Amino acid sequence: MVNAFWLDRDLERTARWLVDRHVSSSVFECSMVLTTAVQQNGYPESEALYFSHPDNPLTRWAARSLANWEYLYDYTELAHEEWRYRWDHEPTERHGCWATVRSLERDLVRDLEWPTEGLADPPQLTGEWTADDYVDAYRYYYANEKRHLFGWAKDRSMPPWVPAYTVDDADADEADGTGTSPT
Repeated sequence: MVNAFWLDRDLERTARWLVDRHVSSSVFECSMVLTTAVQQNGYPESEALYFSHPDNPLTRWAARSLANWEYLYDYTELAHEEWRYRWDHEPTERHGCWATVRSLERDLVRDLEWPTEGLADPPQLTGEWTADDYVDAYRYYYANEKRHLFGWAKDRSMPPWVPAYTVDDADADEADGTGTSPT
């Protein structure tokens, strides 16, 4: 499934907290979402652009407004910078997927007829781990469903909030049905 992991509203912090596997997958998957979203809004189709997962909630959200699209663009750009950092890529080197997004004419993207205005909260693609706030939902999801992927290269390490969001089996049995820890 295509996803972005909204672990903080500070997107630089979010990128630093992504596990290694999600640094790369965020660049790849979100690049597909970004190019698909603009094409859904009238950007000229091209074989050079990805068109994938048009009905995914993240794609629908990104296609809904320029502000949503730009927020995902910023997330993806910072994940790309993290990709460069963690694996010692040269400052001029670009992941192929990100190069595709960067090939978009930004003025043309801004001038598309976006269905709505303003930034909306991203969808919670977190399974049973939901919360009133999308960052909380993603933190619960990460701390519990993605633990098997935990690994950070270089000087990156587990986010400090993980223990507070980790639900053990006994707590999960008592959860109120939202998937979040009873607090």
